[in-house]
Amino acid sequence: MYQEERLKKIMEWLEKEQVLSNQELMRRLEVSRDTARRDIVRLTENGSAVRTHGGIARVDFQTQVGNYQTRMTDNPDGKQRIAKVLAEILTEGSLCFFDTSTHMKFVCKELKKEISVYTHSLDNLGDLAQIPKVDVHCLGGRLNKNNRFFYGYEVWEALSQKRFDYVILGAAAVLKDGIYFEDEEDARIKQLAAKRGKQVIVLADYPKFQRESKYRAVEWDMIDLLITDRALSKEWEDRFLKEELRWQVV
Repeated sequence: MYQEERLKKIMEWLEKEQVLSNQELMRRLEVSRDTARRDIVRLTENGSAVRTHGGIARVDFQTQVGNYQTRMTDNPDGKQRIAKVLAEILTEGSLCFFDTSTHMKFVCKELKKEISVYTHSLDNLGDLAQIPKVDVHCLGGRLNKNNRFFYGYEVWEALSQKRFDYVILGAAAVLKDGIYFEDEEDARIKQLAAKRGKQVIVLADYPKFQRESKYRAVEWDMIDLLITDRALSKEWEDRFLKEELRWQVV
């Protein structure tokens, strides 16, 4: 395949998926690492795409994290697949914590089991209220209007009294030393919830591996399972194997 043909295919994929890793390009195009790198250089130099850590992205892809409303349109297909798997994992009668991730809106659509959910997310409350089998508990406090979550002493105190079967967390960014979020107070809440969980499951679709964020909430040894929507690069697989972290691609 000539380079112009490869570049056309890459742009078609980016139109649908926003981000592609070097490994993904090598696999799909059946080319070497050097060839994939040359294609990336060509597209970025002519302004058709932008480079990311370990790959390439559409020019409108933001490496910084937006607010809740803007994140809802980010990779809905991947989030839907992750949500279906998570809904199957949760067991009848379990006590769960759902964080503020936009993944949870997709999870709520898939819930069919009788479970109890505690959440500090304003949007989760509205979605969970529509599900007859789910017992919903609000971790109330002061409202962060931008990212639509409650925080403060009331949330902290309530979490300290619980022992969850499952703590379900999203991710603003997946970095080398753990899972990061944009708001410090939100990160602290998630960190405490993770410490109060028997199983901690992180939902991280592929774009989260290409982003930056500010506050680390959980380290690898706090996580029991990470669910993602695309095959990981060898670098990430090696890191997770070293950390003895279990992951699932859907």
